[in-house]
This record gives sequence, structure tokens and C-alpha cells, in this order.
Amino acid sequence: MSRGDGRSHAWLPRKKGEPGEPFLPKIGELYLVSTIIYGYDPAADRPAVVITVPSNPAARSPIQIVTRTSKYVPGVAHPADLSLKCDRDGVFSDLKSVEQQLWRPQNVEYIGTLPDPYLSDVLRRFS
Repeated sequence: MSRGDGRSHAWLPRKKGEPGEPFLPKIGELYLVSTIIYGYDPAADRPAVVITVPSNPAARSPIQIVTRTSKYVPGVAHPADLSLKCDRDGVFSDLKSVEQQLWRPQNVEYIGTLPDPYLSDVLRRFS
């Protein structure tokens, strides 16, 4: 599938890390996420910021994330930031839920913490 810039998405996600136990992220952390853990997406991997983490892990509530795309869509604009492995301007645009048991090192790769004002804007729009 074309992104409009001549490049296409990878069809299969790349391995993020060694197989491991599920863990809980922190609000504001940015991860490269295998999209298969939250449902259909034309990309195999996508940057996503964590906006909700269950306060009681035993309750099995999902982790909520907002994914980032480089398409021109409604959402919270975010400039390219190589320190966060975001090499093009983008938009945090889609709220997704991930079951806790799928948040594992082989499915997600920590890439940094989303700074303000972007994090505050994402939380305001999607929380």
C-alpha cells in the first residue's frame, strides 16, 4: 500500500525484542508497536504514545495508545524528531486499545517519552 511518497508500508512487523513477559508502560512513553496487537492497520509497525495504563493490572483493563501516522489526517500534529525515530512530520490520530497480555518486549519497542506540548495536546484530545 502506498503512502503517497513512493514508499510503502512493510507487510510484516519486525521483531522488537526477545520474547518476554507482559509489562505495563507509563503514560507518555512512545513505542514502536507491532500493529497486529491492536487490530487492522496497513502498516506492520507504527509509533504510538501511551495515554492510559490500568491502575489495577489484575482487572485486565486494556492499555490505550494513540498511533502516529505521516498522512495528513485530523489529530495532534508532531514534527519529525529523529531522537524518537520519527523521521517525518506526523500526526497522532487514532485511539487504540491493547490487551495487557500483548504488551510484551517482542511486540513493542520503547523509543522515548513524548515531550510537551505534544503529550498534553494528545491527552487533552483523546482522554
